[in-house]
Amino acid sequence: MTFLFLAVMMGSCVPNANMDKSLFRFVVLGDSRGNYHADPPVYLEVASLQKITGQILALNPQPRLVIFNGDMVAKTTYEKAPDVIKQWQDIFLKPLQARGISVYIVPGNHIVDTRGQNSNTDVSYISQFRKYYMADNPSNGPLRYEGVTYSFNEENVHFSTATPFTTHDGWDNTEIAPKDYFQKKKNWEYFMNRENRAWLRQDLKNNTAEFDIFFVHLPLYPTGPHYKDKKGFNSHPANRDALARILTDNKVDIVFAAHEHLYARTNLTDINPDNSSLKGNLVQVVSGAAGAPFSQVGQRGDMGFEKYLPAVHFVVGDVNKENILFNVYDIKNQLIDSFGISRQEK
Repeated sequence: MTFLFLAVMMGSCVPNANMDKSLFRFVVLGDSRGNYHADPPVYLEVASLQKITGQILALNPQPRLVIFNGDMVAKTTYEKAPDVIKQWQDIFLKPLQARGISVYIVPGNHIVDTRGQNSNTDVSYISQFRKYYMADNPSNGPLRYEGVTYSFNEENVHFSTATPFTTHDGWDNTEIAPKDYFQKKKNWEYFMNRENRAWLRQDLKNNTAEFDIFFVHLPLYPTGPHYKDKKGFNSHPANRDALARILTDNKVDIVFAAHEHLYARTNLTDINPDNSSLKGNLVQVVSGAAGAPFSQVGQRGDMGFEKYLPAVHFVVGDVNKENILFNVYDIKNQLIDSFGISRQEK
């Protein structure tokens, strides 16, 4: 299993630590979309994103890469305000790339659930994603899913992701019985099909890096806000279990997700959450508050947390040979969480 440890004391901190022994630094964050139900609708939380971008650029040492875990802008943006996508690029993507920082992006449900789509959504959302958000994403994923399912190595760390927005019909999902589907069939679902799971399984099997980090928009197990409404992997428990088994079998060290607008860290086990079907242990970090309106639903009662709080934030990871140290900062540069993972035998 992955061993966690407290990295530093909590409190006020300027994130410019002396990391001379660090191999490299990276940042994880997600969900900067606005409240599109407001009057007038807000498609992008500009102020929060500008602040976080400035904080990332001020980090010393500078991060080598940044992962943005989906939902950059609100779903209605693609129909009503496409200029907001350029605004997101101008505020966040371009300044980071101009400093030589690689940016990797994954799709969130807000690019998938766009209006006016009546064709194969598996294809149409990928087309939109490739148009706006390819950034530095490699195209080494499975056929049809290049750029939304991918992996890359940086020093001693293997990063991988696979899209969780596919459909459950067809030849490639016959191993999961129809009775296990909770979500009604529609153009897209919270589901990772067999094609993407097979690719991920082989990718992780072939990997020889010392650390494995999996990042995806949806939490493997929702922390509360999307627990009862089943807008996540829990809409198809058998599918979630198939994905979780791939991750635990290949000793993935940590899973980063977004989707729920808060910060939450938990150690997933066979008894956390209660009656979990997880066959192993996984560290799950939900980092879904880069400006998106905070989730109003509280944490679920059957899951234990190391940390759970609504706060606009980003996660900084410092990679060493034997461990990775994580510090989480809010937009006032307050340190709100700190932990680490140690290298495990693969």
